[in-house]
Order: sequence, then C-alpha cells, then structure tokens
Amino acid sequence: MKEKLQPEINVFSNHDKLSSALAAYVVRQAADAVARRGRFCVALSGGSLMDIIGPPLVTLGGAIDWSAWHIFWADERWVPKESPDSNYNLANQRLFTHVGIPAGQIYAADDALAPEATAQTYEDAMRNVLEPESGPWPRFDLILLGIGPDGHTASLFPDHPALHETQRWVLPVTDAPKPPPIRITITLPVINNARSVLFVAAGDKKAKILSRVLNPNGKRRSLPSQRVKPSDGELSWFIDRAAAAGLV
Repeated sequence: MKEKLQPEINVFSNHDKLSSALAAYVVRQAADAVARRGRFCVALSGGSLMDIIGPPLVTLGGAIDWSAWHIFWADERWVPKESPDSNYNLANQRLFTHVGIPAGQIYAADDALAPEATAQTYEDAMRNVLEPESGPWPRFDLILLGIGPDGHTASLFPDHPALHETQRWVLPVTDAPKPPPIRITITLPVINNARSVLFVAAGDKKAKILSRVLNPNGKRRSLPSQRVKPSDGELSWFIDRAAAAGLV
C-alpha cells in the first residue's frame, strides 16, 4: 500500500468556522461509512476536541443516523468516568446525552481495573467490534486526534517506549509526563491503519508546535504526531488561523 506522505491542511479563519467544518466532515465520513459498511467506527480524543465538535454535531443531530455509530477513544486517562479529567465524561456532557448513540456502542475504558487489565479489556472490546479485514490491525473509519505542545498525540509521548509497539492494539502508559500520569492509548499501527485520520488544533498556543510538526527538519528527532502516516488512508489537519500562524 502506498503511504500518503503529504497531509491535507485546512485552515479556518476562526473557531466557529473550524467547528462547523469539522462537524460537517465527520458527518460526511459517517454517512459514507454507513452507506458502504453499515456502521461508523470512530475514535475520539480529549482536550478541546469535544468543545469544538460537540455543539455543532448536536445541532445537526436530526440528520445523523446515530444508531450506526460505534465510539472508541484514541486515549483515555485512568480516572473514574465522572472525573473532570475523563475524556469519556467530556464527550458524554458535550455529545452523548444529547443524541441517540446506543449506550452499548460507546466503548469506554474500564477504570475499575488495574491499568494493564484496563488496556487488555479495552483491546478485547475493540476486537469484538473491529475484527481486522486483513493483517493484524483494526481499521477505524475515522480517528480524531489532538496534538500537545511537546508533539504528543493520543497518549504517545516523545521518546516513550510505546512509540515502538508492533504487536498490541492498546497499551497502558503509567509514566505520562503530564498529569494524570496513568493513561490508556491505542498504538501507532492502529492509528496508521485507519481509513481517515484527522488532527484538530486551535489557538495560538498550538502555533509553535504546529510550525515544527508541519515544517519538518530532518536534523531534528521525529515527534509522535509526525509518525502518524496512514498506510492506506487519508491524513488531514483542521486548524484555525491562530494555530497556523507559524506555517510557511
């Protein structure tokens, strides 16, 4: 399969335009997936993503076949689901309580288990839904990712051993360099096997790292977000003008 080296970079003039365009993109991806395969399997991220995408998806709710959605997360903090640090909690507040996604199709990590067991149970749930079409990896229709100031994405941090995983779909991370330190993350091979991967970034605090990630310099070490290169899928960026300030 041919690797797509050049991502599609979409810059929007403000937060509202980014939010509306992102929601419209996700709705199109969902409709295409449902038409082709009868369901839409998506992995969400935390951070500001749900604040950006939640409200417009709720507004569009009546036009969306929510019954076909299957929700996973690219990563999750190992905290109770009601914690303000929980990615599930934020998605529940911003989206799930307002739309008709069946509860049995929202696959949250089980924080009642130890981190290793949480990761394995989450991988088992993923395997039950996303049996590989070919090869060892699942194929998400869409994975939505953010990016940290250090270039991390999901809970894959610079120089972390998790970046080199070649067997497992999901890993526990017990030493994340930012709080909370214990997390559950999907691995790079899973991300890179998706049909579509979309990074979302907004605000001037993202400008410095986006300049480095999207203007690569071969003399510098590769950052986790730069290792996201779908082997047979699309790679896109949706960013606002403030985040794009350092791009050339």
